[in-house]
Amino acid sequence: MNFTMNRQLIEGYIANNVINPLVLNSDIELAIPFIPDKSLDLIVTSPPYYKQRDYEFDGQIGQEQTPEEYINKMVDIFTRLRDKVKDSGCFFLNIGDKYGKKGEMLLIPTRIAAELQKRGWILKNFIVWYKPNHMPSPFKGKFTSTWEPVFFFVKDTGNYTTPDYYFNLDAVRVEHKTNDKDVPDDLPRIVSLEDYEKVVPILEKYKKDYSGKFKDQNENLGASPGARASVNGYSYSKQRVFKPTNDNEIEIIMYLRNARELKGISVAEIDEALGYEHTAGHWFRLDRGGRSLPSPEDWLRLKNLLGFGTHYDEEMTKMHYVLQAVMKHPLGKNPGDMWSILTEKTSKPHFAIYPHDLVRRIIGAACPENGIVLDPFAGSGTTGDVAMEFNLKSIMIDASTEAIGIMEESFEHALLDELRKVRSKNDDKELMDMF
Repeated sequence: MNFTMNRQLIEGYIANNVINPLVLNSDIELAIPFIPDKSLDLIVTSPPYYKQRDYEFDGQIGQEQTPEEYINKMVDIFTRLRDKVKDSGCFFLNIGDKYGKKGEMLLIPTRIAAELQKRGWILKNFIVWYKPNHMPSPFKGKFTSTWEPVFFFVKDTGNYTTPDYYFNLDAVRVEHKTNDKDVPDDLPRIVSLEDYEKVVPILEKYKKDYSGKFKDQNENLGASPGARASVNGYSYSKQRVFKPTNDNEIEIIMYLRNARELKGISVAEIDEALGYEHTAGHWFRLDRGGRSLPSPEDWLRLKNLLGFGTHYDEEMTKMHYVLQAVMKHPLGKNPGDMWSILTEKTSKPHFAIYPHDLVRRIIGAACPENGIVLDPFAGSGTTGDVAMEFNLKSIMIDASTEAIGIMEESFEHALLDELRKVRSKNDDKELMDMF
């Protein structure tokens, strides 16, 4: 059902347990004030492109007189929507370019992205969506356009460090193309301190017979384990077992801060006692860019100085050896910033849909469990379809009444299909209970 705009409707939808998309027939510029601040986890959208299609209603976006007018409108809309996104939220924008009267590219997508970076958005990726089934070009004076940009933004929260936004790479990893073994089977990835001496002879077996210019050097090899292994063979690095989360770090730092206050000692005095300059201060800071945890050795020295207990000793001091080699991630590889995804055909009139697989990758990576997705130019409702697949709430806004009708019908069918699945499962259970 399509609703007129009001804040109570949106707030009520956000608060309830229904995941069927909320469909709103409105110009997004009028709808923005009714969306609660910091309520959205993800915006993913593909707005009408400049002069691409006429949807035949007054006030539509995409039919502005000049590219500049269109760009300014897009920038204004997405700047205003920024306040509606949580500080941990993300924004993905798919938008195509247009050619001018002289056949020149207008660079509309990159001009919008550049302006948004001045308005509180941080551009994390310029993703190339390559279309394997792209349309051939009728123009013989240029190469065929085969891709469109997808911009990945996060909020600039005003700190000098990278924002702490939600991003789950493991959810969207792709299969490795080769099945080659990364490292020999007899070299374990993790080795305890007690067992390390047992792998030393095995390391000798795989030592490289390298005679190039980097022979017997560890400098100028870069940070890559692969580069070092190609010259010196495999090696192990001694590392702390405990891998703290953001919450773990803050919890331990608060523990240290409390111990320092009880002792009545300044950061400068700690630096002096341990023989450092401007180091100890990082152990007591809470900001993500400035804080760090002491090394195992420094933890024990700090413990001796401040006199705190054994509560975090195991986490902070237990060590093991980690194999330094280029190894395939067990869940697959990072899909990178060039996505080869087929376009989709539609029988729906006037609507150019972006593919469900494109939105699946975005939502899978950038929206947390129980999150809320907004598509301010919802069109035929692809974003809402995928949000339902992920059991997520979504708010679908579009100014076209035709688009609203298409979405309502699509979401109603999807809901009925889901109800049929639930009923079928219940029927199967009842049948099994009879035996």
